[in-house]
Amino acid sequence: MELRDLGNLLGSDLSPRLRKSQLVEQLHTYLRGEPRRWMSHLMERDVRLLRELVHAGPEKVQYQDFADYPSLLEVSGLVQYDDSDEHYHKVWISREIYDIVAAEVDKVVHIGERNGQFEVERIGLGYLNLYGVIPTERFISLLMDWYEGRYGSNYERLSRMLHQCPLVKMYRYTDQWGDYVCSPCVENVEEVFTQREQLRQHHFQEFTDADARESGAGAPYFTVAMKTPEGMRLEQMYRRVGYEGYELVKAAHDTWLEAQYTAGPNDALFQPLMDSPMCQELDEESWLHCCEIVVDYADSVPKWFLCGHSAREKHLCEVDWESFRRMAQQAPEAPAADGEYPRWEMPEPTITDGFASELNSDFLPLGFAIPHVAPNDPCPCGSGLRYCRCHGKYLS
Repeated sequence: MELRDLGNLLGSDLSPRLRKSQLVEQLHTYLRGEPRRWMSHLMERDVRLLRELVHAGPEKVQYQDFADYPSLLEVSGLVQYDDSDEHYHKVWISREIYDIVAAEVDKVVHIGERNGQFEVERIGLGYLNLYGVIPTERFISLLMDWYEGRYGSNYERLSRMLHQCPLVKMYRYTDQWGDYVCSPCVENVEEVFTQREQLRQHHFQEFTDADARESGAGAPYFTVAMKTPEGMRLEQMYRRVGYEGYELVKAAHDTWLEAQYTAGPNDALFQPLMDSPMCQELDEESWLHCCEIVVDYADSVPKWFLCGHSAREKHLCEVDWESFRRMAQQAPEAPAADGEYPRWEMPEPTITDGFASELNSDFLPLGFAIPHVAPNDPCPCGSGLRYCRCHGKYLS
């Protein structure tokens, strides 16, 4: 990330005529001298992440799932991260940044909640998640209409909030056709435009403030249209198959995201269901019923390609149920079982490849260290299940 771009996002008035070394020095001085000011320019997700890392302590690694879009803190280098292990996203804060922000971060979170900054951001994100890509002028108009209904016509205050919030700056897209803002979950803006042209979709759906508020909460794992009958059935079904807490939120989020790409074959739409804790306990009838609930949600959810309209409403991009039904009938078979445990021949003992590779082998009994299996890797027993859903339940 360019230093001037970072300074602009964090509210620093960097001179355009400074040399790189001077920019670095000025930005460093700003970060150290005005932590409350630059933290107030972060998105809510980043401020809360910063607070979480501060509460954990400097150099204390926190394990997180991979989000669909990066954090500004990570991209800018203000917090450290490690993605070398494909199964874990490790994040921590350096001692230097900890000393700068520790005394102020709780106050910044409190102020963001109290003055409405976070609420403006959630509404903005909600509209972006519902539409995918929307002209900037229309986006600002939607926020102004919401703000007037909520707080009156104090547009100057809203203007200050939008100027301070990096939402519009970070997710802006400009081409020869105009100026747009897009959801952070949109990976390919051009694809959205291309699909809209092919489907001849240019009329935007109208949403309520409540729709936007729901769709913009819980970053980075948004849940869209979960208060509709289809969304409530989806949540109830995921609870029945064993999801709860964070895993439930993530399953709903992933289903919504995959529902955006069901104009063509998309087996990943059913992946959260296939990964559910009780998937192997479903008989064929129950499995197909669960798949129908997923399809029903996918056809009813607002789609980016359709400018926020649903596939069912437009009779476009609907799930080809017959094709998906054939795929859905091929539910993963349960592993062969012998008593309580599935069959599995123990791999050859090893010291160099296992988690005990750095320990002295003289103190290890035979078979103590076996080849490392990550939680989401296929189980070595050959069942086709992830390790955490198979032998990982017993041998982790």
